[in-house]
Amino acid sequence: MEFGIFIPSARNGYIMSETAPQYSPTYSHMREIIQTGEENGFSFALSLSCLRGHGGTTGFWDDALESMTQMAALARDTTTMKLIGSVNILAIHPAIAARMAMTIDSISDGRFSLNIVPGGWHPRELEVMKVWPGYEYNSYRWKYAGEYCQVVRELWENGVTNFQGEYFQYEDLRMGPKPPHHMNIVCAGASDDAIKFTTRYADYAFRLALGGKEALAEVVDRFNQQMEEAQRSIKPYVALGVVIADTDEEAEAKLQNFVDHADFGAIEYMVSGAVTDTAQGGTSELLASMDQKGAVQMSTDFITGSPESIARQLDEWAEIDVAGYMLIFPDYVEDIKRMGSEVFPLMKNFSASKLVVSA
Repeated sequence: MEFGIFIPSARNGYIMSETAPQYSPTYSHMREIIQTGEENGFSFALSLSCLRGHGGTTGFWDDALESMTQMAALARDTTTMKLIGSVNILAIHPAIAARMAMTIDSISDGRFSLNIVPGGWHPRELEVMKVWPGYEYNSYRWKYAGEYCQVVRELWENGVTNFQGEYFQYEDLRMGPKPPHHMNIVCAGASDDAIKFTTRYADYAFRLALGGKEALAEVVDRFNQQMEEAQRSIKPYVALGVVIADTDEEAEAKLQNFVDHADFGAIEYMVSGAVTDTAQGGTSELLASMDQKGAVQMSTDFITGSPESIARQLDEWAEIDVAGYMLIFPDYVEDIKRMGSEVFPLMKNFSASKLVVSA
């Protein structure tokens, strides 16, 4: 089982609480996190696309590093870790995204993958940029994303595209040099339309875990059935939070403290955007239906405990048919060190092997 890092490149990471660690992201901090992860057996890292924050008392996500620029720098400051950068497809032209990804892949010697973000659950960040096409976009965003990816893929593979679709039309659009190998596309959507997109265009899929191991197992079973029907072998990587402490009680109390001091202003902002999306079974539906605990954790399950307890729980989660877990931490650097020295050595299902670049 592989483990990766969900890079906290927007303010305060992924815990919406007044008592969680408070920080504005800096490149030096992100570099320390990823280099520490590389030293401690983590295989991959994903950086989110964030164009506007949520406010609240903590200024949640109000500060953010740009994903692709950050990953280009990390490509030079790492040696083995696979790097996944994100582009919001309504904000970045597909030819620019293709060229940026190719450039970062060249810098990293083939360690880069591109995460496609359709941008439906957070419309306000696009409205203020005047690139939001209207709420009807939610009904066709994955078709739009599919055409976007076709343009990107043709540029990577042929160096030119004359694509004529419903949303994109080009004549003699060119890009060079072409990447010397297959470039990976990542999809993080959870709705049925997103899964259909994944079966056709993506090489990897990411999902949120919410509702415990049993709920995730059911979701993964359905996902795998859809992959089999499409004759694809993609398995999902799943986001999972970890709160580690010397004892189980201390770790549980730490998480409960975060929940008890939720940033309600930031949560309200997030939910008010999510409820505008009518897609069934997607991220927006999860965000709009959360209780206080789920909202603080951004609709992602968290496990808590001592190193021994975390190792046991991760081994149990590893029994689910997924490719790996992308972990979230309150204190990334120190928690990653503890994972490498105290948790991974106790696990039977841990693998430090790296994501494979497709042939």
